[in-house]
Amino acid sequence: MRRRARPAELSGGMRQRVNVARALAMDPEMLLLDEPLSALDALTRANLADEIEAIWDNDKKTCVLITNDVDEAIILADRIIALNPDGTLGDEFKVDIPRPRDRIAMNNDATFKTLRAQVTTYLMDVGIAAKVEETRTLPNVTPIHGVPAAVAKAQDGGIEERFLNFSQLDKVYPTPKGPLTVVENFDLKINKGEFISLIGHSGCGKSTVLTMAAGLNPISKGAIKLDGWNVEGADPERAVVFQSPNLFPWLTAKENVAIGVDKVYPRASQAERQDVVEYYLERVGLADSMDKGAASLSNGMKQRVGIARAFALSPKLLLLDEPFGMLDSLTRWELQEVLMEVWSRTKVTAICVTHDVDEAILLADRVVMMTNGPQATIGKITDVKLPRPRTRKALLEHPDYYAYRQEVLDFLEEYEHGATPKPKSIAAE
Repeated sequence: MRRRARPAELSGGMRQRVNVARALAMDPEMLLLDEPLSALDALTRANLADEIEAIWDNDKKTCVLITNDVDEAIILADRIIALNPDGTLGDEFKVDIPRPRDRIAMNNDATFKTLRAQVTTYLMDVGIAAKVEETRTLPNVTPIHGVPAAVAKAQDGGIEERFLNFSQLDKVYPTPKGPLTVVENFDLKINKGEFISLIGHSGCGKSTVLTMAAGLNPISKGAIKLDGWNVEGADPERAVVFQSPNLFPWLTAKENVAIGVDKVYPRASQAERQDVVEYYLERVGLADSMDKGAASLSNGMKQRVGIARAFALSPKLLLLDEPFGMLDSLTRWELQEVLMEVWSRTKVTAICVTHDVDEAILLADRVVMMTNGPQATIGKITDVKLPRPRTRKALLEHPDYYAYRQEVLDFLEEYEHGATPKPKSIAAE
């Protein structure tokens, strides 16, 4: 149906299918796949992985896959060979799980759980060891102890219950064929200090809800109230961390964070504002890189600046739109723990949009799952009662973790093929 379509007319998943077909058309003896699924959403990624496995099974091509995704490696491979940070070959893990490998069924497979924990732990251990080695050559930086006074004052006050209230929220866009309701009757009450993960398939309106909460997208119907006041237009009390950090490349990390701080603390002295900037840059692990130009920072470091910039505003609400989606797995794991560490100090009310089931559970007090669009709404809410502070290693070993994971996976599978089952009755408070 789409054979005659031009690349610009194809989705990301379709373009990647063309790339795979182009490679196979050469009838190669070996198929080399260099992160072929990394830029795709979770559902497209899963579908294309299944198609690649079917091609392998049919043609019996020798395949070498480079991936940052542990689950993807286990699903597709006969053997997993880890690469160390210095480029040398690391440990080898044999995948003895029978084929075909079903993602949902594997969540309850003991071999899968053990292998997943082994590979994840190995990658984290060698990555952390490399980071420790790097820091030995860095200059000593005197840590800033305690939350700056200006920040502590800004965080005082505010109602506790129903601090953030989405009330029968609709978003309607005009189209040539008439009004299109993207989000319908989104109703959710969030207490002060809660961390909410918002998850669902592409096109379900997750980012639309987030941009309405940020005041960047007008509300068609209903209301959003934050600390008792209607959300109307953008405001520093609602800080956003996007997938791309969008720093000013000609400014240093410190100067990028200071732009917002100077606006938010007009009565603070220059020294107090500087204290705020340095405190949050230190918290995200950039104590030694504050004066580096943004253009010279790695993608992971840039996102650290973006996180520091958001927290430095002392917002009432922190909104995260797939903040780690463009990063490799190890950097993503590191920044998830950075985010949790800083959040644990501030307890700012937060909503994180993500496609990653593990990330959703790791970060959240509640996982809010959205039905497919159009007319997307809340389909289910899961309370995550895992102890804090959380680490990825500890989560993989917790007896309840895979039960939470199964709950979210079951919901996503229900909506996987574009189905629109009626949402179950839920308690959104």
